[in-house]
Amino acid sequence: MSSNFSAANAPALDPASQAELQKFLEQENSKARIQSQIHTFTQLCWDKCISSIGNRLSNNDEACLTNCVERFLDTSIYIVKRLESQQHH
Repeated sequence: MSSNFSAANAPALDPASQAELQKFLEQENSKARIQSQIHTFTQLCWDKCISSIGNRLSNNDEACLTNCVERFLDTSIYIVKRLESQQHH
């Protein structure tokens, strides 16, 4: 999620307020990315694991969901670390 608004586009603000606004916008963008990622793996894992809808998840469905989410998170963390290490080289 990107925004056309940035602290640099707010010349009426003093530098401290601009920095605070920029930090706030970065935090909000981070939250939006996290929410998007949660939505993505929820949809992916639901489609992959849920065999039928009922009052409760079956043991197999629950185990599949847990494993799916953990693998998705492991992969995401690996990719982030890999990108960070490439930026430092």
